[in-house]
Amino acid sequence: MRPLTAAFVRYRARVISRRLLCAAAMVVGLGLAGCGSSKPSSTTASQVAFKAGFANSQKEFRTLGTDLAKDITGAGARTDAELAKEFNRLATRAGQQADQLAALHAPAKYATRVSSLVAGFHGMKADLAKIATAATNHDASSAEAATRQLLTDAAKIKTADVSLSKALGLPQVPGASSSSASTSASTTSTTGG
Repeated sequence: MRPLTAAFVRYRARVISRRLLCAAAMVVGLGLAGCGSSKPSSTTASQVAFKAGFANSQKEFRTLGTDLAKDITGAGARTDAELAKEFNRLATRAGQQADQLAALHAPAKYATRVSSLVAGFHGMKADLAKIATAATNHDASSAEAATRQLLTDAAKIKTADVSLSKALGLPQVPGASSSSASTSASTTSTTGG
């Protein structure tokens, strides 16, 4: 049962500040949107299979990024219990994404970038789990620290994604970066951050 008394609502501190939420949404939205080029890639059988597997995984992790950005920007309107549940769910998805990427048979020239992506998603999973725990414990300080680390891990994911996309000749996501940036900019100005 969710207490609705005015005193409780005033007393209860938000776990994550609005300014930090806006920054996190912007970085996560941009970080996981990624982009690529239309350079042709080599057509060896292992590269073709890897490219197809990576492209499929990329669609999923970009969806995860979009969902994460929505949950971060909407966090202010949710209870800590709701946030804990949602961020645990997102942590599970990030872990699944890491496992899926790790299972790809990357040709040697892509192995380091795939390892960076896998490490980034493992980091993201840990960050999201820490945010969920902080929400459960009503610990704003821990939530902010985990959110800051989430920004770092999202940037690592973006770097590896952009690099792999270019190397594999995957098409650029039309308007993803500019629309995410403008959405985040308007959210930031609306919330005073």
